[in-house]
Amino acid sequence: MKTTKLALTALVLLLGAAQLMADRKLDKNCCQPTPVGGFQSLTRNAVYPTFDRTVKNNGDVILNFFVDESGNVSNIRVAQSGGATFDNSAIQAVKNTKWLPATQNGYPVALTYAVPFRYRSR
Repeated sequence: MKTTKLALTALVLLLGAAQLMADRKLDKNCCQPTPVGGFQSLTRNAVYPTFDRTVKNNGDVILNFFVDESGNVSNIRVAQSGGATFDNSAIQAVKNTKWLPATQNGYPVALTYAVPFRYRSR
């Protein structure tokens, strides 16, 4: 039986390509929010929708969300939709992942963060 390989990746470009929206600029004393366990934990929480996997649909989603000083996530918004099922999967992945807050000068700070998700069937 031939197995279908699925690739599901949370594309997060760690060196500033992930879009940060804050009033202040990031500098060498500032770090962006990160998922506890690394971005692999975010990827593990993103479930490829069953129907889309079956029919080999692909989707790209970009989410904006607020991460407070304690690492709590709120105000999740779809900046770019990949379709309802992909959007919902990405939203659930962000909600089900624990986050470390951004820091500036060693102190936690709140900011809005954006993460792209790429769902691909191979």
